[in-house]
Amino acid sequence: MKKFTALVLALALTLALFAGCNNSNDVSTPSSAAPSSAAPTPSATASEPPAPSPDGPSLTADGRYPAETVKIGFVNYDTTATQVLSLHDYFSYLQTAFNFEIIWSESLSNAEQEFEFIERCAAAGAKAIIGYYNEGLGESGKLCESLGMYYWGGAESEPIYEPNRNNPYYLGGYYSGSMNYDFGYTIAEALVANDCHKIIVMSGGKDYGVPFFVQRYQGIMDGIADAKAKNYDIEMVYEVPGWPGTEAFAAHQTAALQTDADGLAGTLTCMMWLQPMQVAGKFGQIKIASIDDPTEEKIGLMQAGVYVAICAEIFGVFGLSIPMILNAVDGYADLQRNPDGTAPKINVNNWVITNIDDMTFYAGVDQPDGIWTFDVDDVKSILYAFNDSVTIDDMSALYSATSANDIRARRAG
Repeated sequence: MKKFTALVLALALTLALFAGCNNSNDVSTPSSAAPSSAAPTPSATASEPPAPSPDGPSLTADGRYPAETVKIGFVNYDTTATQVLSLHDYFSYLQTAFNFEIIWSESLSNAEQEFEFIERCAAAGAKAIIGYYNEGLGESGKLCESLGMYYWGGAESEPIYEPNRNNPYYLGGYYSGSMNYDFGYTIAEALVANDCHKIIVMSGGKDYGVPFFVQRYQGIMDGIADAKAKNYDIEMVYEVPGWPGTEAFAAHQTAALQTDADGLAGTLTCMMWLQPMQVAGKFGQIKIASIDDPTEEKIGLMQAGVYVAICAEIFGVFGLSIPMILNAVDGYADLQRNPDGTAPKINVNNWVITNIDDMTFYAGVDQPDGIWTFDVDDVKSILYAFNDSVTIDDMSALYSATSANDIRARRAG
């Protein structure tokens, strides 16, 4: 892999001349469990949510909040995913100030596995579940309620949110509106702005009905259609569906690279295209715009004109789960609900990167040796134990302030 990365960077530089927690306590879930759409059977009786403590924040001997460790289960779909690994680093950083412990699931593939993991977390003393991934839809939140555990996540998904909006153990989650559609549209716009006319579209899980892939794909296609309506010469010359790492994907990828494409629109990372492009003699001839993460490697690729845009979902928004869970466990769950008592949807913004300066800045953010989009002091500012005037609007204001200037301003203060 190091040799490949070095080769990619070398090629990128050449083109530029011519023209970026605690991992123990795993709770295993059998990988052979059969898919199930049946609702789980509650194995415990829910208790009333705790009342707020009048005594202020309780701290550990070393000053972490709260005094008693809060165990939290984390539902994975892929334990090797870049975003998940980044969350390991971020949670480890937050653990220097906050006393929580993550129980990481294995890679889960169906609702039955998810329900089993949630029940195992309850048996292990967990107080909450982070629904980073959700196959159980609304039943996962209901199961947590029956077990007396809080559930965070899925506020953007109607099948998760609606059945649980009045559930006192459902904490809601982040909400970014039409982000995925907008990301797709921005990708198409970036390719047009960079004089691309023949577009390969990597549609990911669109054909499987995965909502965010459907939305990203629709944004790309609408962007192409709108450009065409303005008399710009553009068309999709090949659609590559499905998942990288499969024979079907590889076959489609090979066929796509035999076209006269000059642009690649990705609903997920396109890094797995670099080596096939090089083998096909197309490296540097096809410009890439995709959903991806800003990295040092992509700085060189953007300098070379290979990457022209990246739309990045900030993994730090999943860190919102920690203050919301700690608030709830400490008795402040009702204070972070909507005025009508329903679970909140906290507004968030993400990154659209189309230039070297932004790529360079964001590549250094949310790294263990860099600065964080939301640091310890930011998190404390929305914890009722440290700020009893917090509102859900304050939470939305913080998690919507994600631009380079916003982050710099918080660190300067």
